[in-house]
Amino acid sequence: MGVALKDEEIKFCPRCGHTLEKKKIHGRIRKFCPSCGFVYFRDPKVGASVVLEYKGKLLLVRRGINPHKGKWCLPGGFVEFDENPEKAAIRECKEETNLDVQIDKLFGIYSYINDIRGPGILISYKVKVIGGIEKLKAGDDAEIAQFFSPSELPSMKDIAFRTNREIIEKWLKERRYEKK
Repeated sequence: MGVALKDEEIKFCPRCGHTLEKKKIHGRIRKFCPSCGFVYFRDPKVGASVVLEYKGKLLLVRRGINPHKGKWCLPGGFVEFDENPEKAAIRECKEETNLDVQIDKLFGIYSYINDIRGPGILISYKVKVIGGIEKLKAGDDAEIAQFFSPSELPSMKDIAFRTNREIIEKWLKERRYEKK
């Protein structure tokens, strides 16, 4: 995964190659092409993650790459240009854990702006295992795939991303609420 391009690094129109200029468009100063009319919108990346609870335990993976190598996170990653977020969540879970899952429901939508890879939106889904539980193993950019009970979870300082900490806190809160 590369570093996000900074706005000042975008100098030429991707359509016609003309030098971009700045102009107030839709309430903001944006780069645009005076030759073909192209407007450069700085869009966030879209990611998808899964919340997989099995026998009362939450699935986490330990990152094998930067950013945050060695820290824990939910299985997930960026949505590819030719897939929807649900398919990305299922694909990422399979790549990182070898588990086959199906979407149960939307768990939440989270956003972030302070990431070296650029700003983004994370769509998280609650999923159910439909195959492979006996073959759980880390893959792709994950070093370890492991289930944790609420009392066994790594400390929040060992969770890789703020959005993942928020999702885990929501999962814990919902579990407490369901037990009452």
